Parts: sequence; C-alpha cells; structure tokens
Amino acid sequence: MPLYEYTCEACKQRSELLISGEQIPVCPNCGSEKMQKEFSTFSTNSEGAAGASAGSRSHAPGCGCCMSGQGACGLN
Repeated sequence: MPLYEYTCEACKQRSELLISGEQIPVCPNCGSEKMQKEFSTFSTNSEGAAGASAGSRSHAPGCGCCMSGQGACGLN
C-alpha cells in the first residue's frame, strides 16, 4: 500500500496515510474526509561513491561540505 501525505482542509492537520485502491482518506485528528493530497519527499537506500547511504545523516570524511565552519551543513 502506498503512503501519502495529506493536509486536512477542516483542521489543517498534516498526516501520512496508507491508502489502498479507491479508499477515501479520513483525517485521524478530526474525522473529516476533506483531505488535500500533498507532494511528498522521498529518500533512497542506494550506496553513493563515498559509501554513505543517500538520505542518511552522515557524509564521507573530507567531502568539503563542512569546510566553512561548524554547523555549515547541519551534520556536525
């Protein structure tokens, strides 16, 4: 079953829901069926050239992303 992100038009709550077939999404917060489908972000599990998994919170030593000071890339 696919996982979709929705925002409830009634209470503005954002939710991730498993939806199958012609199932109508229902807000888990207020029970409304007035749900707006949102664009979702995704991550992959493939190995990059440096050996770090895409979407992981690590990076290869010396990759250069942290050279401009602590906190520059959000990983240190």
